[in-house]
Amino acid sequence: SILPPREYTQDGQLWVRYVSPTPAYKVDVMNLQDELDKKLQSRQARETGIDPTREELFSQCFDELIRQITIQCAERGFLLVRVRDEIRMTI
Repeated sequence: SILPPREYTQDGQLWVRYVSPTPAYKVDVMNLQDELDKKLQSRQARETGIDPTREELFSQCFDELIRQITIQCAERGFLLVRVRDEIRMTI
């Protein structure tokens, strides 16, 4: 329940993304950082400040970090979800 499947539409097709139960390693985190940087650049997000593209990409990255941490320690994952939800409500 902490990490439900995500539904989204891409190119007119409905996709459902399920959470992988595979634990993350250091290389996975490094790849996530590289992928975030590439997407920020390819989508021409602002380097700083408020930008809907930055917000979306960082939100996706944070959700992935929550997934990785939750697999190792559910309690930490629940706390991070609480922090994420509070941030979203505040913004």
